[in-house]
Amino acid sequence: MLAHHTLGWTIAACQRGASHIQHNLPCQDAFAIRTESIKGKPCIALAVADGHGDKKHDLSQYGAQFAVTLAVEQLLHFFQHFYIEQGSLPLLIKNFRQDFPRRLVRLWRNTVTTDVKRRFPLSASLDLQTQIKRYGSTVLVALVLPELLLLGQLGDGDILRLATDGTTARPFQEDAHLLGNATFSLISTDADKYWQTRAIERQAGESLLLATDGLINAFADEQQFQAFAQSLLARVTQFGVEAVEQALPQWLDHYSAQGSGDDITVIIFSGNR
Repeated sequence: MLAHHTLGWTIAACQRGASHIQHNLPCQDAFAIRTESIKGKPCIALAVADGHGDKKHDLSQYGAQFAVTLAVEQLLHFFQHFYIEQGSLPLLIKNFRQDFPRRLVRLWRNTVTTDVKRRFPLSASLDLQTQIKRYGSTVLVALVLPELLLLGQLGDGDILRLATDGTTARPFQEDAHLLGNATFSLISTDADKYWQTRAIERQAGESLLLATDGLINAFADEQQFQAFAQSLLARVTQFGVEAVEQALPQWLDHYSAQGSGDDITVIIFSGNR
């Protein structure tokens, strides 16, 4: 999926993992991209989600889709209300940090609850909290403004900033309290408290990568993962963004088959220079 925007371009792909194909499981990742321009002020809202793969989370593909749909809707709502109507960038940043996590978690749980009642209308004896856990998902978000990046993360997955000089930077670090494959997510108790958020001044021409953890798990180490991210932009320079967009799904299929076996979803935003 390729789209050109006022602020730059985006490409994205969401690929069903090799192990999911082998075991006849659905893709449990999701992504969403939405753009808005109000009174001449543009923004791009991005979201990636990874539904939990365990059998007890057998409806997580729906949880992931709810997460990204609600995330971009709320990012645009915050943009319009605080940045446009109230004309305050500091107010937008403050409310993104303090209110966005609580709001998204609440809306997601309400949406899941509605879906549970729709799917199981005659099952009054079902424990609602147990049913909600079947939808478990992580989520990564980004709101791109002309002068600023607002970034948020709940659970695993990766956000990378890619500078024009070839360097990369991680806005968030892995939570040191988690061991192995454990992760926080939208079904965690007090999930809003485990969000990480950042407001970062945009650099001219910089790019942004959001990916579910199926991508980094396909590489031997962090260095190889970051080298792959940098190579995507190098290939755009060499072959053009259309060629990379067309090839990206096959590359992700290859890395899933040869590495993680997991679903892999990637969004890349590249700003105009």
